[in-house]
Amino acid sequence: MRAVRLGRFGIAIATAATALTLAAGTAAASVTVSQSGWAWGSPSPQGNTLNSITFAGPLGYAVGNNGTALKTLDGGATWSGLATGTSGELTRVQIVDASTVVIGSANGCILRISTDGGVVFTRIFTVAESSCNDQVQAFSFVSAQVGFLLLRSGSVLVTNDGGNTFSRQTGVPGTAASSGGGGNVGIDIHFTSPTAGIAIIGPPSGGQSAEYKTSDGGVSWTPVTLPAANITAVHFVDATHAFAIGPNTLLSSADAGATWTAKPIGAGNSFTSIDCADPTTCVLTVAAGDRLVRTADGGATSSSTTPSSSQILGAAYSSPTRVVGVGSRGATVISDDGGANFTPASSAIHGVAFARLRHGPAGLIYSPGSDGVLAISKDAGASWSTLATQTSVNLVDASFASPTVGYALDASGGLQLTTNAGASWKTLDPGTSTPARAVAAVANNSVLLVGPVGVYRSVAGGRFNPVSGKTVAKAYLSEVDVAGTATFAFGERALIASSNGGASWTALRLPLTNKKGKSRVAIRSASFVNASTGMLLDTRGRVWRTHNGGRGWSELLSAGTSGATSVTLSDPQHAFLTIGAFGPDASNAYVLHTANAGATWNPQLISAGQVLPGALVAEGASNAYALVEAQLPSPPGAAAGVRFVGLSFFSTTTGGEAGAPSSLTVATKTRTFSKKKLRRAHRTVRIDGVLKGAQGGERIIVSRRNVSGGAWQHQTATAGANGGSFTTTWRVSSSSVFVAQWAGDSGRASLGSTALRVTVR
Repeated sequence: MRAVRLGRFGIAIATAATALTLAAGTAAASVTVSQSGWAWGSPSPQGNTLNSITFAGPLGYAVGNNGTALKTLDGGATWSGLATGTSGELTRVQIVDASTVVIGSANGCILRISTDGGVVFTRIFTVAESSCNDQVQAFSFVSAQVGFLLLRSGSVLVTNDGGNTFSRQTGVPGTAASSGGGGNVGIDIHFTSPTAGIAIIGPPSGGQSAEYKTSDGGVSWTPVTLPAANITAVHFVDATHAFAIGPNTLLSSADAGATWTAKPIGAGNSFTSIDCADPTTCVLTVAAGDRLVRTADGGATSSSTTPSSSQILGAAYSSPTRVVGVGSRGATVISDDGGANFTPASSAIHGVAFARLRHGPAGLIYSPGSDGVLAISKDAGASWSTLATQTSVNLVDASFASPTVGYALDASGGLQLTTNAGASWKTLDPGTSTPARAVAAVANNSVLLVGPVGVYRSVAGGRFNPVSGKTVAKAYLSEVDVAGTATFAFGERALIASSNGGASWTALRLPLTNKKGKSRVAIRSASFVNASTGMLLDTRGRVWRTHNGGRGWSELLSAGTSGATSVTLSDPQHAFLTIGAFGPDASNAYVLHTANAGATWNPQLISAGQVLPGALVAEGASNAYALVEAQLPSPPGAAAGVRFVGLSFFSTTTGGEAGAPSSLTVATKTRTFSKKKLRRAHRTVRIDGVLKGAQGGERIIVSRRNVSGGAWQHQTATAGANGGSFTTTWRVSSSSVFVAQWAGDSGRASLGSTALRVTVR
């Protein structure tokens, strides 16, 4: 059930830093991610970059990268995560009423609406959420039913039924969508009623903006004279008072945008967002994200403050005195004096590199780290802290026999013991000068040091001695897995088991072992739940299962990937695979989850980055924990070659599943071909599939592999609105297996199909 690998801490690894303290009177609650049942543990409340924030009294929403949307009901003190169903970058959010919120993306291809307070988001207007033809630059809803879109082409569309249908209005003059054409593009739009609104356009690369107003819902447009301005956004404080911002630009209007006045503080500032408590009191963010600018006189004068070491990208008022700012890596700051002083409302472990996870008794989860630091959670992954051991050498493993008694192993082979939950440590003699690869407190009051060759064992606090016996003494080992009273140790070519606390060991047969006892399989990862039931992942990415302690193995053909990096079995039915990529997506951290002993595997998106090999542990049907590494941009002045990464801890109490279940199936007209019949078909096989309940536009990964082995191939199919059907066509020359997988959507659970075999005789 739990496995560890040799730590891999690079000397050029750093971690992103955010504040470590919590705002007074606030709580740091974990929030769920946008597309699965995983929740953030650290950073807290979450660690995705937030780009925009808005409030309507204490009700607020913040949106950001990787499809993140958060909701607060208490003015930003606590947040909950929303299932947006997308992994795209969200940059726009509008609260329409107490139940209705609209979100949109930077690329203009994601537009979703929720009419139940963010419980379920529904796609509107856009079908393809990447590389779309009609990019939505801005939107403005005046009610849950009536809303306007401004496309980058200058087209204006209106909906009167909450986004179910849209009608095209007159294109804004001076843009490609207008009758006279033009080189300007859409910038922003705002309507104060179903008929009255303004649209801002400008050159694609920035420059002098232009404004048009309408009094008939976009049927006709009238030009408005603007001062010299490069506008990137408009903000209405109320129906008449508005501001326009951009590089060296701050304009104000007291007549709903009919006339504008340039304000002095616009000069020298590149404003990116603005929010106001009243027509004169506002807070603004700047392009560098290094400060917040405040004005109390409508932009005549200003003051600035730097509220965080992270970039602050959005700020808004939840009351006349409370300002909440959000930004890079989930940084959140709160001011209760109108923006003069801020307190961090987010926290993170930083400055330490971690490589894997272990779980122990009583909900204890821990991760060995660099510089002798151990990350630890005492509440099943909901929150994390660190404790220091006696060494500054990188830790490669740790194991706790009880909540208070634990062992820490470092890369030089040093072994330490704590009997007071890490408050203090003492050094132990490991019995060998060769650094072990793993440590495990096991049954019969025993502690094991595993690898690189053989096992050393200590009983009842005694000295460590090598375990005798040909099976174990010459075995090259790197990992240990404790499954109840059974213990398993393995390396690339060896898998051995003990039922008596490591006192003696027996060798287990590997898959594809011939009559001479030789196997073609090399082990990448293995996991057991008891002496009989386990899974093995080989170095070619094939997944195997045993029900009889390794006497026989069967291959699981439904994973759909050759890129699995580790396997974790949590009970006989439930298991996870960590994977390097899901189809073409290698930038986000996915895991595959099975709840039916490997018959199907559902892809679960956690966050940007990668789940590290060996950095997922699970127990029971529902509880699992993961460590994700994401590469960050190098800060200014960083030395060449230094790799900056953010490390995040996650947990789930649902097995990672979230949303309403459905079904995903694949089929083919002919499942058995003779070679002659296959030649007549030009070696082409058509695979049809159905995603039940599809809205249309869902992207499904269909994968194929030879039954005999080899790498999986992938195609991306798009589900149609006509029953959720999709089709792929494949060139095959031998018996093949096909699998379809879908990562889920807002309010709908991820899915994997059973394996479909096509036999060539």
